[in-house]
Amino acid sequence: MPNLTLEKLYFIERQCLNPQDAIIIRLLMEGVEIHEMVYLKKNSLDVSIRILTVKDSLGQKRFLKVSERCAELYQHAVKQTHYCFYNDYDPIHRKFVTLKDSPYLIRVCLQDYIANESMIIEIDSVILRTIYTRLRSLATFFSLPQISYLTTVRLDQEQKAFA
Repeated sequence: MPNLTLEKLYFIERQCLNPQDAIIIRLLMEGVEIHEMVYLKKNSLDVSIRILTVKDSLGQKRFLKVSERCAELYQHAVKQTHYCFYNDYDPIHRKFVTLKDSPYLIRVCLQDYIANESMIIEIDSVILRTIYTRLRSLATFFSLPQISYLTTVRLDQEQKAFA
């Protein structure tokens, strides 16, 4: 990841306005790939033992021990009902939208379904597009274009964050 240190990722995660965005950053730091996040559900985390059940598109499972911080953010992300867009530092001009209720961790809004003037109906495609859009938004808001690389690069084992 070009010039994107764990310290910068910690900073971004802690400054996120939305728990949904913070959990994306945190899960990447802890070794979950974006295509795996698509299939995470609200109940994928056993909070008592902090074990995350990660599935891929074929339904193959792996189990991942996550940090206390990740478990905390996961619970906040599950409870988030409105999404705040990063359009301005001025809180008066911020735009909020209602997130659709679903069994998935990453919740979407109606705008997330609209792409290229057509409706995407496969929920996994919608969630994947939502994650990419949110990462690009964070990259712009924090003036760190390197965040875009998080969509294509998996953090090495020694880079994973357990804070």
